[in-house]
Amino acid sequence: MNFNKPMLVSALLAATALGGAAHAQDSEKQYRFVMVSHIGSNDPNMGWLTKSMEEFEKKYPNVKTEYISTNNYSVQEHVRLLEQAISTQPDGIAVPIVSSDAFEGPLRRAIEAGIPVVAFNIPDGRPEGERIPYLTYVGGDEFLTGKRLGEYALQKVEAGEIPKPAHMVCASHDSAHQGLKARCAGMKEVMEAAGAKFDELFIGAEPATARNTLQSFLQANPDTNYIFTVAGWSSPWAWSVANEMKLDPDVDDKGMTVLTVDEGPVSIEGVRAGHILATNSQGFWLQGYAPMEWLYWNKQFGYAPQSDILTGPVVINKDNADKWAELVRGVFGDKAYDEQNTW
Repeated sequence: MNFNKPMLVSALLAATALGGAAHAQDSEKQYRFVMVSHIGSNDPNMGWLTKSMEEFEKKYPNVKTEYISTNNYSVQEHVRLLEQAISTQPDGIAVPIVSSDAFEGPLRRAIEAGIPVVAFNIPDGRPEGERIPYLTYVGGDEFLTGKRLGEYALQKVEAGEIPKPAHMVCASHDSAHQGLKARCAGMKEVMEAAGAKFDELFIGAEPATARNTLQSFLQANPDTNYIFTVAGWSSPWAWSVANEMKLDPDVDDKGMTVLTVDEGPVSIEGVRAGHILATNSQGFWLQGYAPMEWLYWNKQFGYAPQSDILTGPVVINKDNADKWAELVRGVFGDKAYDEQNTW
């Protein structure tokens, strides 16, 4: 993928000027953009996306945005929702490419029908020319997410703050999700280079099943001393299993070390409590706002971005977690933040 950080900065700085020109030029034109997401209301990251889309509508009142998702996720259900959205003939679609194979047919038909598409959160990882011909990708690089978190862990190993990795398990709740696979792959590259064994384990998204699966793995692999959960909300499950097994999962220079992902309350509070070594931000607010703006510019001006746009990762650790907690509370509100903190 060809990411261009300066392009993102330029795009954001240009937003006000372009938006103002758009309203002056054609203020009566109405658009409807649909985000067909894999992130449902059971995932705190939905708050970033929906709130940033609300902010987008304030700036562009002639655009109606819709957020479609389900809490009972499967690739098949996601494709169904996508096809349903396409049938309503929106003016633009934003969608994560959870499965290139499953999404290629519906999205190519939408694009051929004149509906512009922006990928967000998860790109089609194939080379340009082979991938689905969407306008652009806005989001993190999930391989880099795993890699950067792994590199941060090794820095703490070098400083003597946590144990050297002997065996890491990457605990995933969705075996078909190519973004989660990329997170595991980035972590694997770093850990294996450091001499650690590495396994990817499908634990599922149901708490009891996930706990039992992880417990069985740890019993069968007693040399495992690192767990990487590729969803923030599953990190308390991993920590509690390790804690019940008396593997000392809190952050110190012995026992188990747990890492996770995303800037949700459960991830941040896990870091602040000393249960989690580190998590990350992939710029979720931008992933809700920027796709809508690119769709608008494309419809209004015929403009197409010239490269994909990288919004993360940024490592969240004990040094900056308090600041992130303040930021996230400002987005979610105290009630939602506290409800989503499951520690």
